[in-house]
Amino acid sequence: MTGILLVDKARGPTSHDVVAAVRRALDVRRVGHFGTLDPFATGLLVCGVGPATRLAPFCVGHAKSYRARVRLGWTSTTDDAEGEREPVAGAEPPTREAVEAACARWTGSVDQVPPAYSAKHVEGERAYRRARAGETVALEAETVRIDRIGIVRYEWPEVELAVECGPGTYVRALARDLGEELGTGGYCETLRRTRSGPFEVGEAVGWERVRRADRVEGALLSAESAVMDLPGADLDGPAARRVAHGNPVSVPESIPGDARWVRLRGPRGFIGMAERREGPRGARLQPRKVLYPEGERAWPPGERR
Repeated sequence: MTGILLVDKARGPTSHDVVAAVRRALDVRRVGHFGTLDPFATGLLVCGVGPATRLAPFCVGHAKSYRARVRLGWTSTTDDAEGEREPVAGAEPPTREAVEAACARWTGSVDQVPPAYSAKHVEGERAYRRARAGETVALEAETVRIDRIGIVRYEWPEVELAVECGPGTYVRALARDLGEELGTGGYCETLRRTRSGPFEVGEAVGWERVRRADRVEGALLSAESAVMDLPGADLDGPAARRVAHGNPVSVPESIPGDARWVRLRGPRGFIGMAERREGPRGARLQPRKVLYPEGERAWPPGERR
């Protein structure tokens, strides 16, 4: 059992809960997710199964899209609806133009302070554990990329946003920052991930189907589908056998000169990932992660089709 499983997570379970449910549904041990979702959030969670779990480093950096409902006029200790909430005294409803201007100022490359209740490490311990213990957690700002913040609906005190962003962006921190920008306070009331890299939530398996341990093998996508945004090298039989044993091969002319990571494909499909390296004999593709030595279509190993 191997490949990519897309799950439409419900509100409540953690990303780890989803991974555990997928293990039970598919009766496999090796399952991992490619980018966590907070328990209060819903939507797309991309899971790798079997050897495909090793593609996580190439997928966690995928751009993501969200729909968020922000409640203005209030603050929350967790920047979402799960925390202790307080109204902001004297908060005045901003105009739509003011909300648009605030969104514009938080678009692009911005410095964002992660929520105190986050999985960031503080002196070797998760920030949320320190916060729950009553400590005051002060996290350093990190530079993140927010490509777009669109206003879907604004009716005070709620504003519904469509957010497109890079990895490491906290949408609930964005809700907090927009509230501070507007002078009203704000927190993220609901959050739904609609896209991650090449995948859309409409392709995902419903959480109830996974939770009931229904058979979901038919929903598995190829492992290669998770890295189709990277250039691919099609190899003949001898070259495929070389990379399967960890040996480098020449870089095909079809590979862009600035490409670092390249998909390796043999006669029987996806083999793994290689890194472009320059050497005295020119550029070579050095295999770094060989997932399917005989090709993904030959999985399990030794099967002949």
